[in-house]
Amino acid sequence: MNSQDNPFLKLEPPATSKTLTALPKLSLLQRVRYPNLYVWFVFLAAMDIMMTWIVLAFGGREANVLAHWFLARWGLQGLIGLKFASVIFVVLICEVVGRIRDAAGRNLARAAVALNVLPVLLAFLQLLINVFAGPEEPDEAVVSAVGSALALGGVALGA
Repeated sequence: MNSQDNPFLKLEPPATSKTLTALPKLSLLQRVRYPNLYVWFVFLAAMDIMMTWIVLAFGGREANVLAHWFLARWGLQGLIGLKFASVIFVVLICEVVGRIRDAAGRNLARAAVALNVLPVLLAFLQLLINVFAGPEEPDEAVVSAVGSALALGGVALGA
C-alpha cells in the first residue's frame, strides 16, 4: 500500500479544528465589552472595602478567610490589593470569555456584579444590627483612618 493512499499518514490538520491560536487576542487598545457592568463591579468592590473597614471599626470581623489573612498581614493596603487584584482577574476572564461567546461573558459579568452586592448588603445589615444592639466603642485608630480616608475623598465627618 502506498503512503499517499493511506489517510492516516496524511499530516494535514482538519480545516475545522480549533487550535490555541484561534483564541481571541486581547489588546490594551481594544474597548472593553461590558463597560457599564464593570463600572458597577468596581463600585461595589470599593463599597465592600469601605463597608468592611467600617464594620471592623465597630468591632466586627472579616468573614472571608483569605481577606482576613491579608488584613492581618498587611492591613487595609493588603485588603485593597487583594480586592482589586480579584477585580482585574474577573474583568480579564469576562473579556476572554466574552470574545469567544458574548452572552456567556455578559452573564459572567452580571454574576460578578450580583455576587459583589452580597457582602455590601451583609455589612450594612451588620452595622444596623450593631447600632440597634448597642455596639462596642469603635477602635480609635480605625475611626481615625476612616476619617482620614473620607477627608481625602472630600467628605467631612460632622462632630
